[in-house]
Amino acid sequence: MPHISVMLYPGRSEEQKQNMAEILRTSLMEAGSWKASDISVSFESIEADKFLDVVAEKVDREDLILTSDYVY
Repeated sequence: MPHISVMLYPGRSEEQKQNMAEILRTSLMEAGSWKASDISVSFESIEADKFLDVVAEKVDREDLILTSDYVY
């Protein structure tokens, strides 16, 4: 069912990523009435000098709903 893919700079600990994943999952559960077991979350660390290119390529294939200073 829903899958959230988070792309970020390296440096977050496994504990920080676990905490973020749980918050994202809880938000989807509240917004979309899914069960926790329906939702998966992954993280991809991307070096700063490659970030814009890698993210832009992936986002090109997606339906971007929210933009940022980095992705638009």
